[in-house]
Amino acid sequence: MQGIVYNSLLIFLTGMLGIWKAVPVGFALGASPVLTFLMTSMGAISSAIILYFFGNEIREYLKRKRKKERSGKKNARAVHLFEKYGTTGLGVLGCLLMGPNMTMLIGLVLVKSPLKLLYWTIGGILIWTLALTITAWLSIDLFMRLTA
Repeated sequence: MQGIVYNSLLIFLTGMLGIWKAVPVGFALGASPVLTFLMTSMGAISSAIILYFFGNEIREYLKRKRKKERSGKKNARAVHLFEKYGTTGLGVLGCLLMGPNMTMLIGLVLVKSPLKLLYWTIGGILIWTLALTITAWLSIDLFMRLTA
């Protein structure tokens, strides 16, 4: 029982750093795909909600920083996503391409409605965490079958 709690907490905390990090950690710890999906999603969603609630302070800091330096690969990618697909595209595609935290941080500067961005980011977190978990699970299963 203690191992499950420890693994869940570790996956959750890694999920706060990003879904691309947490899904492999979950499988490396031997957690079930369902536990990996749930803990990764909850961690990433918690992180997005924290960033949303501290949005005003973060927005002001990023606007000041953005005036000083205009370049940056992830920043340019986020601006392109936002200009092409709007808040929906930034929230959903940004989670895959940049991660939920970077999507929220850059999106807070770009969008008019941070709450709408939060909803779409949560949707993106759920979609991509499920896709990554299923892909990892099927890949591991295929590898085990081929090596057996």
